[in-house]
Amino acid sequence: MKRIDEVFNLHRARSDIYPRYKSGSVPYIGNGLSDNAVIGLVKPLPNDKVFKFAGIAVSAFCEASVQVPPFVACGRAGNGMVVLEPKQKMTVGQLAYYAAYINEVVRWRFSWYWQTTADRLKRLQVPGTPPSTVFFPVRNLMPKMGKPVAATPKPKFARVTLDSIYDLKAGDYHSVGHLPAGKVPVVACGETDNGVCGYFDMTKHVYSHKLTIAFNGATLTAKYHPYEFAAKDDVAVCFPKRPMRLTTQLFVQVMLERERWRFSYYCKCYKEKLARVTVPLPMKKEGGIDEDAIENIMKSTPYWEYLHERLHPVAA
Repeated sequence: MKRIDEVFNLHRARSDIYPRYKSGSVPYIGNGLSDNAVIGLVKPLPNDKVFKFAGIAVSAFCEASVQVPPFVACGRAGNGMVVLEPKQKMTVGQLAYYAAYINEVVRWRFSWYWQTTADRLKRLQVPGTPPSTVFFPVRNLMPKMGKPVAATPKPKFARVTLDSIYDLKAGDYHSVGHLPAGKVPVVACGETDNGVCGYFDMTKHVYSHKLTIAFNGATLTAKYHPYEFAAKDDVAVCFPKRPMRLTTQLFVQVMLERERWRFSYYCKCYKEKLARVTVPLPMKKEGGIDEDAIENIMKSTPYWEYLHERLHPVAA
């Protein structure tokens, strides 16, 4: 292993900010690694340091990219770039070897609060000599082209009233102050803790795996409860009129969030008004909710597997 300044000459970049440039043919290198850190093609300004050798541009956050000449690197005061010029002739592949090493082994040392400088970089260790031949089998790493997948037709939405899909029942408890402490969560109209306002000892009016909708407070906030619970009378408990998949119930919950703007502390909801609230749902051509389309939508979200494990779907 050798210090970086034993393998490379370190140059501080010098340039203006990118928006001040006219379009041209010289790459302007900035922070990040997307598009090989090329922000755009510019016409260099008179005071710019234009690099005329193949080297490694190291960003303020130690993101290393291989650049071929000519190029200009971001040289703003405070978070300018450092360009590494090999002291001995290297192939682009060998430069890529060093850039990959910096990204994988050195980069962790730097952050927004500890940015790179030539002085900080030069003391760090890198391999003394690169491999004589460096080959990156990019073609083998690329995904193989498979058979084209037929496009899934977009579902057609229609607005349906809540009372057409649910029997809505107000919660059974107006106050919980007189109830003894216990293990059954009681759901109210609050937003935090999934609406649970406390745990009490009760055996009557206990529900499970149901959606609740707030009449008061954060009006129209919907919560799904995959456990036994009781409810205060400032929420509605939703009983599906026909068997309904978990994904459909959660989709209804999401769609209700889009309708919350209709209500406020000064325009509260109540059961009869809630029954008339409509939500957009995918519909089949022959009529009825398209639960297959809804399931595909919900399962395509990045957090579905995390949610599914914790919701424990059962027949409602």
